[in-house]
Amino acid sequence: MTERDLWLLGAYFIAVLVGAPLVTLALKILVRREDRETIGAFKQGGLRLGGMIIGALERTLVLTIVLLGEFGAIGLILAAKGLIRYGEIKEARNQKVAEYVLIGTMLSMLWAVLVGQLWLRFAPAA
Repeated sequence: MTERDLWLLGAYFIAVLVGAPLVTLALKILVRREDRETIGAFKQGGLRLGGMIIGALERTLVLTIVLLGEFGAIGLILAAKGLIRYGEIKEARNQKVAEYVLIGTMLSMLWAVLVGQLWLRFAPAA
């Protein structure tokens, strides 16, 4: 295993595993105390850890796309997630839930893009 390979594994570790608590913390800071019940009820409707697993997969895909230089594909992920989540957000009839999902998605993707850009800039040459 080369030094570059280790850097790559580190980038995935940071993007995927470090990204989860960062996004969770940011969302906790953004959600007001009076909105926690609404968000909690929304989250109870899904699988246990479903959001975290989706986020991890999302960051893995986005980091891979960034490293491949195919930034346009990030739009496909956003579109697919929007289509999949549209029904549940619409049924929630609550702007706070929609914003919670969108902010979480954007923070997750932004983190993966940032890690990918840092890797491209600082990783050892092949």
